[in-house]
Amino acid sequence: MIITILGSGTGIPSIRRNPPCVSMKLGAKNAIFDSGPGTLKNLLQLNVDFLNLDLIFYTHLHLDHVSELAAILFATKIPPTIRQRPLSVYGPAGLKDYYENMRRLYKETVYTDAYTLNIEEMENKKIEMEGFEISTRTMEHHGGSMGYRIATPGGNLAVYSGDTDYCDALVEFAKDADLLMLDCSFPDEMKMKGHLSPKDAGRVARESNAKKLVLVHMYPVCDQYDMAAQCKKEFIGDVLVGEDLMRFELN
Repeated sequence: MIITILGSGTGIPSIRRNPPCVSMKLGAKNAIFDSGPGTLKNLLQLNVDFLNLDLIFYTHLHLDHVSELAAILFATKIPPTIRQRPLSVYGPAGLKDYYENMRRLYKETVYTDAYTLNIEEMENKKIEMEGFEISTRTMEHHGGSMGYRIATPGGNLAVYSGDTDYCDALVEFAKDADLLMLDCSFPDEMKMKGHLSPKDAGRVARESNAKKLVLVHMYPVCDQYDMAAQCKKEFIGDVLVGEDLMRFELN
């Protein structure tokens, strides 16, 4: 499993950080988790374009996480490179209604019968594909959000929290993760309900026995603080401040 952070930021514009997106190579499948604005452009830096994207997973339907879906579907039907391979989109409850509303708004610009588009809601469910097991769990966030736990055929674990505050469900879900990517929106001095602070993220990593903690979903103010040092007050393991195009490989 090859994991690349395509967006370590939020909906607030930042020169340094794109809005949320994590790319994962799951065997032969190209997957992304969330698709904030700019996702298509950053995918090109991995030599993955809209024709080679197989799977899209959404944590929740806030605009900084889902807004590029319309652009992806629009790109698939522009000649001469019209998509033909199937595309599957997974997400929380409400995803199907979101798609239908988007389709009514944009009409034929996001719809084509040239390929099969699968839309599936999978909150608190589990799916398997090519030996990978992908689980979801509802987290603590405004209006709801869900995290993803991805297990490789060899037993390695990656967890992407999506937007969440500290909760027991997150600690349990992140248990023994080899790579734990956590929302860390604001420094400890600016703790906001519905999001993790560095202290919270460190606590989750410690209590879940994670091996490596990577901070994502950081607002621009975070760049003025030593976010890793604040995490290390709770977690003595490996802590990285996520950056766009940061890459990991789980064998």
